Amino acid sequence: MIVAGNWVNLAAEELHKTLLPTTDLDWESKTPDLDWTQAQTAIHTMRACLEYSYQVVGKRMDTYQPVLFEKKPQAKPIEYLTMISTAAKVLQKVVSSASLDDRAWHAYGVSDPVGFAAMGVIEVSVHTYDLAKGFGIDFVPNTLASEFAINRVFSGTVEFPNFESHGQLLLWLAGRIELSGVARRSGWKWNGTPR
Repeated sequence: MIVAGNWVNLAAEELHKTLLPTTDLDWESKTPDLDWTQAQTAIHTMRACLEYSYQVVGKRMDTYQPVLFEKKPQAKPIEYLTMISTAAKVLQKVVSSASLDDRAWHAYGVSDPVGFAAMGVIEVSVHTYDLAKGFGIDFVPNTLASEFAINRVFSGTVEFPNFESHGQLLLWLAGRIELSGVARRSGWKWNGTPR
């Protein structure tokens, strides 16, 4: 059994805990540094986990499986948190039952189930940071989950600056913060190819 998906659940638990106090706030406000509202950012985060699940199961090698979602008018912010947690659990279950030999397409390199789990950690953790920032909350991703994701998809892609935690390093790698005097990254990407 592949246990890498457990890190996605941990990241989603952190998202829920961090953002639970915000469910009475305005989720139609803009997410800082993104072209989305908070609600759209939440939907994107959920969709990313499900898209990665579809890739692992479908093993499509030319593009993403089509996954289309839209915001339900009656959806409440607490439901955004629940849908992300549920999507993370789907990804975890899909990864746990997959074969290490399975492969599927991703724009940043054909990847394996462990790679898609790492991508799920990045999506959930980094967008927790984005959403939290939009509500004036300081957030640094879990260092162990971040270390897993960094080791799997960012290793060898760029020289890392000095860092205090892997959570901070993940935010720098994903272009969210300056780190140790090194400017925020732009045009960043990871390498999902198994290696």
